[in-house]
Amino acid sequence: MLRGGSVSGKSSADIGKAIVCFQYVERVKSELIIAARLLEYVMELKGDEQSGACKLFRWFLDALLGEVNIAHNVVGRQDFLLAGEKVQVAIDRVQQGRFEEAIRLVSEAISVVAGSGQWAMQVLKDNGLL
Repeated sequence: MLRGGSVSGKSSADIGKAIVCFQYVERVKSELIIAARLLEYVMELKGDEQSGACKLFRWFLDALLGEVNIAHNVVGRQDFLLAGEKVQVAIDRVQQGRFEEAIRLVSEAISVVAGSGQWAMQVLKDNGLL
């Protein structure tokens, strides 16, 4: 219960940050999982189909990178910054046709973002909110 702006020693600002962080983690993680699945489909295509799909997929990754940057700006967790860097490199790998590397980078971004999720869950658990 909130008394004097804190729950179990954490300020309500920390708890609020953890809640917002958890929401961004879930959103970004879901989008990264979708990106990995789409990339597997792009790999199966050939010729002009693959070329067009790559262009569209790069646009998707650009939009995803925007979401990651917003999450970093709002929450301030370095995990989002690192995930954004991995997505940017994945965009470059897609442009080069190096799809396996792009999938690996997207998977690494998922793991990095999950780190912020663990932090947020721990803050919420420590304060009896989960």
